[in-house]
Amino acid sequence: MSNSSNDRVSTADTIDVLVLIVDFLKMLPRMWGLLLLCIIIGGGLSYAKAYVDYRPVYTAYADFKINIKKEQSISGDTTFYNNAAARQMAKTFPTILTSGLLGRTVAADMGVASTASVSAEVTPDTNLLRISVTDFDPVRAHDTLESVIRCYPSVSEPIIGKVEMTLLDESGVPDEPDNDKIFIKEALLGIAIGMAVGLGWSVLVFVTNRTIQYESDIKKKLGINCLGTVPKIVVKKRSRKVEQYFLMTDSNMKDILTEPLRMIKNKVEYHAHKHNHKTFLVTSATAGEGKSLFATNLSLSLASAGKKVVLIDCDLRHPTGRVIFNMEEGIGLGEYLQGDISLMDYLKSAQAENNHDFPNFLFLPGGEALEDGSYLLSSDKISDLIACVESKADYVILDSAPTGLLTDSAVLAKSADAAIMLIRKGFARIDFINDALGHLVESDIHVVGGVLNDV
Repeated sequence: MSNSSNDRVSTADTIDVLVLIVDFLKMLPRMWGLLLLCIIIGGGLSYAKAYVDYRPVYTAYADFKINIKKEQSISGDTTFYNNAAARQMAKTFPTILTSGLLGRTVAADMGVASTASVSAEVTPDTNLLRISVTDFDPVRAHDTLESVIRCYPSVSEPIIGKVEMTLLDESGVPDEPDNDKIFIKEALLGIAIGMAVGLGWSVLVFVTNRTIQYESDIKKKLGINCLGTVPKIVVKKRSRKVEQYFLMTDSNMKDILTEPLRMIKNKVEYHAHKHNHKTFLVTSATAGEGKSLFATNLSLSLASAGKKVVLIDCDLRHPTGRVIFNMEEGIGLGEYLQGDISLMDYLKSAQAENNHDFPNFLFLPGGEALEDGSYLLSSDKISDLIACVESKADYVILDSAPTGLLTDSAVLAKSADAAIMLIRKGFARIDFINDALGHLVESDIHVVGGVLNDV
C-alpha cells in the first residue's frame, strides 16, 4: 500500500475516533440521571461507612527534660550528654516496647491485661522527650500515661543508666479526639468512585448501543439506502402535556427543514420516475419515531414543488394528522372504511376542512381511533380510495401504523407501490427495525430506503 493510501486510512481512522468521541459527549447529557445517581450513591455510601466505622482516638502526652546524673557526668559541659541521653532513651524506647517489658510492667501497675499504644520522640538537637499514649478512651489514655511515667525510669535505668526526667508539661485527660468527625475526604473518594462507575456504565451503554446512529448505518446494518436526514429541533416546551409538531411551512422552521426535506423529496421523485411509482407508504419500526410528522412534511415538500399530493392518515389506531394540522375532530378514514359514509362524502368532507396553504395538497384525516383496523385496511374500499386519488394526484402518501408493532402496515403495503422507513436516531434496536423491514418485504412491497430522524 502506498504512503498516500496509508495516510488516507490513518485520517479516516482518526475521523472515526473523533466522531465516536463527539457522539459519546452528545450522549452524556441523556445519561446525567445515571451519573448523578452513581455520584449520590457513591458519596453517600462512603460517608455512611466512614460515619459507622468512626471511633474517636485520644492522645495523652507528657513532656520531659532529660538530664544525666551528675555523678555520671565528666568534667565539662553536660548539655551534650543530656541530649545524648534523651536521644538514647528515644532509640531504646521502641526496643523496650517490643520486648514487652514496659507493657507488662505498666499492665501490672494498672491491674489490666493489656495497655494502649505508647510512643516516644525527642525534639531534634535537644534533651526534650515527649511520651504519648493513644487510646479510644481519653481517661484510660491519661491513666496509662501516668503509669508509664511511674514505671518507665525503672525499666529504662538498667539499659541506659540513671537519668533525671523533669516533667515540663502534661496534657491531662484529653478533651478532643485526634480524628475529628470530618468525612469529606471519604465522601469525595466515594463521589469519584461513583462518577467513575457512572462513566464506565455510560461507555458500556454507548459501545453496546444497538441502534442506528449514522446515515451509513442504514446501508451497512439494514441493507437499504439512506434517503437523507431530518434535523432534530430543540425548543423549550411550554407544557409537557402538549406535544409540539413543526411543519416546514412554519415561518420559523423554513430555514431548518426546507433543505433537508428537499433532498429527500428529490430522491423520492427520482425513484418514482424511475419505477413509475406514485403511492408511497411511510412507516417506522416503533411508535414515537416521528413517522406522521415526517409523512406530513414530505407531502408539503412535494406540494411546494408544484406536485398534486394527497396525504392519507392510515394509522387507524392512533390518527395524529388532525393534531399536527391543528384541526377539529371529525369523520375520517375509519368512518369511510366502516361504511358510515361514502367515498365521495369522505372526499368532500376533507376538502371542506382543508385549511392549508397549498391548493394542490389534500389531507384525508383518519377519523376516530379504532382498537383494530387491520381488517378494514385489507378491504376493497381502501383500494378504491387509493385508485380514486391516484387518478387526480401526482403522489399519494400513506401515513401508516408502526410496522414492528402492528400488522396494519403490512396489510396496507399491498395497496402501495413503495415504502419509506423512518428511523429515529438512537431509538429502536437494529434487530427490531430489521424485523419490521422483513414484514414489509413479505408484503411484496419495494422499500425505497430509510430516513434518519432527529439528527
